[in-house]
Amino acid sequence: MYPKEFVNYQNRLYWIYRKVKNDRIKEGFVQDIKNYWNCDLVVKHRHNEDDLLLFLREIPELEILN
Repeated sequence: MYPKEFVNYQNRLYWIYRKVKNDRIKEGFVQDIKNYWNCDLVVKHRHNEDDLLLFLREIPELEILN
């Protein structure tokens, strides 16, 4: 799966791993799914009338090693 959509959140760069409608996941299982998909962050996003959960993976900053 290649990153297609990026989000800048709190001065960090993330790529959107999955978008899921909020009503498709029970509230208590969001953390379990986040861990299963190895995501760093889950945020709620409102698009028109739909509430979405965005499962995000962080893109670490580049470090140059000698």
